[in-house]
Amino acid sequence: MLPTRFLAVFLLALPAIAAETALPELRIEPTAGGSIFYIKNNSSEPLNAYLIELVDYPGSSYSLWQDETVAEPIPPQGEKRIQVANMTVGAVPDYVKMRAALYAGGTTAGIPEKVAQLLDRRRVMLETTRQAIARIEKAQSEGTPKSDVLTALKQWADTLQPAGKGNRNSPAAINQAAARGVVLGTAARLDMQSAAESLALLRTWERALSQ
Repeated sequence: MLPTRFLAVFLLALPAIAAETALPELRIEPTAGGSIFYIKNNSSEPLNAYLIELVDYPGSSYSLWQDETVAEPIPPQGEKRIQVANMTVGAVPDYVKMRAALYAGGTTAGIPEKVAQLLDRRRVMLETTRQAIARIEKAQSEGTPKSDVLTALKQWADTLQPAGKGNRNSPAAINQAAARGVVLGTAARLDMQSAAESLALLRTWERALSQ
């Protein structure tokens, strides 16, 4: 029999064990010219962000950092389909793993180091989004032509280009790429929309990344 004291501690720990959030379910299928990810949220909370990686496959690397900023978070028991151009992940699905996840309310799951990277990447994206909002608002207040704002955004994105052939899987490189994606996405939207419409979208991104 278990010692009484050990049994009491174990029983007290049971709620925490039962409440531990699992990673989303991942299924992969090959397709012509790429692969398809199916992400199933088995949690009771909406899924806001996650990381999928090719793990320990000789000679190849792949990662998909996904933040639901434009689309709605994946609802509880919901599934999302993502098609990617990479064919390797569809050919070797046993090597492709869900590594980290962030749910609404701040609950996380996965490898602690990867969870920390996921959270830090979102922090950088949020800071960059807020900087983009401030730049466009300032340009509006000063009557700056949209063409000049677009030029400034593209110049900003150029400063976020990776330097040389360093480790693109390092936390710094991952964050830099995420920030550049926000800036380029802002420029692309502003090129097609008014400043007011672009600001509305950026504020949607801001709210999503704040969750």
